[in-house]
Amino acid sequence: MEPRWANVTASDRNGRKVDETTRLAPAVAGACTFLAGVWLILSPFVLDHEYTGRGFDGYWNDVLVGIALIAIGSAPLVEPRAASWWCSVPPVLGLWLLIAPFVLEYNDGMPAPRTTTSDIAVGVFLLLIWFVIPTSQASRSRGR
Repeated sequence: MEPRWANVTASDRNGRKVDETTRLAPAVAGACTFLAGVWLILSPFVLDHEYTGRGFDGYWNDVLVGIALIAIGSAPLVEPRAASWWCSVPPVLGLWLLIAPFVLEYNDGMPAPRTTTSDIAVGVFLLLIWFVIPTSQASRSRGR
């Protein structure tokens, strides 16, 4: 016998039944994006990656991308339905974080390996969050 709360359902705008995990998926992805942005803003101070690269260095890249991720991650937390068009931006920023150490050439110097590793890890994390969560939710709804 299954518990009562196991199949909690709600209705979307069109009156279709959706389960709780489908409804919460944008909020979970938004929260993870928000936390990734917080890490990127803090990472220049925690990892001490000042002066990594020429011109536009890893410090400013992480701070600016972190600010963008905090703003994007907050949108689904505030109003999930209105923030659906933001869903395409985090994977793009994730791809940018994967290639930024090489494009901006901040892979030289003492703090560069930590900066590069942090950016690549956050980039992979963003890609996983924004591609795995919606894909698994879509496959669940198709299977019903």
